Parts: sequence; structure tokens; C-alpha cells
Amino acid sequence: MWKILKTCFILEKSNKKNIFACIIVAVFVFGLVLFVKTEDLGNTIKEKSGEYQSLSSALSKFQNVDATDSGNGSDLYKNLVLQRHYVSKQSMAIKMDKPEMYLDTAILLVNLRADSFDMEGFQNVASYLPSKIENQLDSVFYQYMKKTGISLSMNSLSYFQFLAYLIGVLGSVWFIFMSIYSSGVMIEDFQHSSLIKGYPITFDKYVVAKCISLMLIVGVFLLELFIFSLPLVYFKGLGNPSYPIAIFIDGTSEVYPIYKYLGLSLLYMISISIFTILLSVIFNVLLKNMYLTLFLELLLYIFPILFPSMISLIPFNPFNYLNFPNLLNGQMFELTNSVDLNSTHGLIYIGISIAIMVVAVKLFLTTGKLKKV
Repeated sequence: MWKILKTCFILEKSNKKNIFACIIVAVFVFGLVLFVKTEDLGNTIKEKSGEYQSLSSALSKFQNVDATDSGNGSDLYKNLVLQRHYVSKQSMAIKMDKPEMYLDTAILLVNLRADSFDMEGFQNVASYLPSKIENQLDSVFYQYMKKTGISLSMNSLSYFQFLAYLIGVLGSVWFIFMSIYSSGVMIEDFQHSSLIKGYPITFDKYVVAKCISLMLIVGVFLLELFIFSLPLVYFKGLGNPSYPIAIFIDGTSEVYPIYKYLGLSLLYMISISIFTILLSVIFNVLLKNMYLTLFLELLLYIFPILFPSMISLIPFNPFNYLNFPNLLNGQMFELTNSVDLNSTHGLIYIGISIAIMVVAVKLFLTTGKLKKV
């Protein structure tokens, strides 16, 4: 088994498709590094300037009215005016290097925004403001920073902060990438089955060896994320791997250090990779076509997106959890028919699906079905 595994890995390592995929991942990561550096993402002053402009745009939807307590402006209008004042105060706190003032004002701001969600006319300006879920995460984050006394990061994204950002971007399309990458995993073997009949192992063991070798290549992809992000260490510094991030875990908003968030995300990405490769093997055997395999996988992926009501009806469907960044940042809760998806259950459901597919692959490929392909 070890010899065939070594042979499969050598073949996969020299496969032009794998080399091209490695180049694509490297270019994507390096391009995102340049984008972050050029756009100065994470710069608090720039972010607050954007918030101020958004609030000004929201206020432009109203007529010029008196925003004082005794004035004739609506409650929402007065709320937005006060929000803009707090954002301006935060910008001043940054320039004056007063992080305590910034943090206290941030807590007041998220509380004020929470009040605005239930006010009359909010839907008319909702596109200019953070969503209720985003505001909830901000509230949890700032309360945690106030409680622990951890210094706020006001500068652009450092290395570890960028890794969290990168995982969020790449994780949202990871299943799509893996589907494209693995959609033809067994097609060549089926077309030239005589080449592998001489191997001194059963075909199901050959499939297992090939899947393991593909996962080793996936390990190279994941390693590239860390290696090609290293230029940010030079430009922006290493950063703090324990810096907190507010995310949704098991339906509740919590604060995780970056390293723990990265660990959870990588666990999801590895699980999704195994899930996708096994799914491709099964579809390759059944459909005998790479493009049909890819089409069916993507169709199953977008089905919960097109029909969100089905998520609550079938919460154990592993495809509900494949876009794990949306699960962790709470976007799944913003659906019209929102459902309380559990991130821990997501890993369990994907794991159970992997186990079922492993059994299915072993049974299917040891019953002589290959001869019919």
C-alpha cells in the first residue's frame, strides 16, 4: 500500500493540472496581498471616513430638519445624526491617540445602531448601514476589548490578520475550487483501466491511495496560503496571533483569537476537501463524465442558496455548511428564512457524509462495477 501511495503521489506531483492549480493558488494569494497593501485595508481612519460618508448619504434621504431633541425630525433622523457625530468623534480619537475614547465611543455607537433597527423608515437607509448581525458582532468585540483591556489595532492588516481575511475570502469559494480541481479525479483511470490492472492491490485500495495523494497536494495548497502571505510581514509586521475576532459559534456570537479561528477554518477546509474528492469519485463512476460531475456538484452547492427555506427542512444536509465563512460571520442568519445553523454540527455532518462515502466507494468499487465503465 505504501509503495502504491508513493507512486500515486509522484504521478500527482508531476501532473500539469496540479502544477497549474498550485500556481493559481499562489497568484491568488499574492494578488490579494498586493490588493490589501494598495487599498490599505484595516486602516481605521480610512474605515471611519467611509462610515461617515455612508451616514451622510443616509441622511441625504431626509429633508433638512431640526435634529435637536425638541426639533421636528424623526427619531431615525436624530439617531443617524448622532451616529455620524460618534463616528466623527472616533476619527478624532484616533488622530489624538486616545484609544480609550475610541473604544467608549464605539460601544455607544453600536448601542445606538441597535436602537435604529426597529425605528420607522429604517429599511429606506439600511443599505448605508451595517446589518443587525454585523452590529451584534461589533458589540461583542468592543465589549470584549473593554473587559480584557487588549489594545485595539488601528493600523492596516498585519500578517495574522491578513490570514484571517484570506481564509474568509478563499473559504467562501473553497468547495467550488475543489470541485473544479477534483471533477476529473478518476476519468483518466476509467479511460485507461488496463494501466492499473497490473497493480498488486485491489482497485478500491488504489482509489484510497489516489485520494490520499490528492489530499497531500491539497496540503500544499494550504501551505501556500501561509508562505505567499509572508510579504506582509515585511510591509505590515507579523501582528498578534491572539488578537480577537468576533464570530458566530453554534448560533451565538463569541470572540476567538486569530489562531483559533484559523485552526477551525483549516479544519473546515480539510474536511470539505475530503468530502469533495470522494464525491467526485462517486460521480465519476456513475456519470463517467468530468463536466457532468462538476455541474452536479455545483448544482447541489447552490441549491440551499436558491431555496433557503430548504435549509431549515434539511439542517443535516452537508451542503448547508460548505460556505463556512458565511456561517461563522453570521450571514446565514440574514436570510429571509433564517435558520440557526450550528458550526459544530456542520463539521459533524460533513464528517458523517465522508464516512458514508468511504463505505460507498469501497462497496461500489469491489463489486465489479469498474468493468462496466
